[in-house]
Amino acid sequence: MTEPTKPFPSRIVCGVDLEGRAQHAVPAAVWLARTLRAPVDFVHAFPPAPILWGKEEHMPEWIAGTEAVAGALREALRVALAEAAPELGLAADASDLPALVRTGHPAQAVVEHARAVHADLVVLGSHKRRGRLDLGGAARGVLAHAPAVWTQPGPLRPVRRILAAVDAAPEARRVLEVTRDLASAFGARVRVVQAFVAPVLGAGVPTVGAVTPGYVIENLRARERTAFEAEVAAVDWRGAERETRFEDGEPADVLLGLQDEHDLIVMGTHGRTALSAALLGSVAQQVLREARIPVLSLRIARRTYLI
Repeated sequence: MTEPTKPFPSRIVCGVDLEGRAQHAVPAAVWLARTLRAPVDFVHAFPPAPILWGKEEHMPEWIAGTEAVAGALREALRVALAEAAPELGLAADASDLPALVRTGHPAQAVVEHARAVHADLVVLGSHKRRGRLDLGGAARGVLAHAPAVWTQPGPLRPVRRILAAVDAAPEARRVLEVTRDLASAFGARVRVVQAFVAPVLGAGVPTVGAVTPGYVIENLRARERTAFEAEVAAVDWRGAERETRFEDGEPADVLLGLQDEHDLIVMGTHGRTALSAALLGSVAQQVLREARIPVLSLRIARRTYLI
């Protein structure tokens, strides 16, 4: 007898700053909490107390600073809700929202609070490229350690069409099951997509000379498509309307090319650190940088990296 699936999410944490990057994340977190019936906390990071650096004389200033930030945080939540689309029914009064100030780096503060309260979903604002390698940023740090991250790059809107991205790995089942549950809660249709990248010389596929034989590629493509469709069919979709799409091309390009037809992308990520992602590349990071719609990234531990 299989154990009942734990509801997702069981608790939500939303990272908030006072510079406007969380403007769209706040209403998204409130809407998710109400729709999915999960409690939500709003967390803002503040520099550690100066006593840690041996500057006790500045402690009163630091305490006054935290109190001022707490008030500013409450006002930021109120403004963000007031500016959200009125048809979503989000109250502009933020007085009942848990607004918490935590010390430390933003990513550290959010992740540590999420762990402390056993939250399995973190909601963040826009995650855009800030440099050629894009090694920094709170969003990357949260993505590497949180179980699931919802990024909200623009104004909140109802989710009616979900794009679920899977690959040939066994871990695809979690992406499909979470997508099914969200589709049921949102009343949304689902399109499940897998991108097929043709093998190249040196990728472990038998080759003749410098060219991979066409029949090898076609056979591999047919096997992957059959396995993909079987994996989707094996999920109990509980009445959710769905379709499948098997595309040729790089996964990030396929997803970004389909985003305008959907309201949400659900995908897995391997939670790489900043340097490993920069060196090895990451579909999730590219999608997060360029997506114009929300992205739900589910952290899946599949491979071990040295960094």
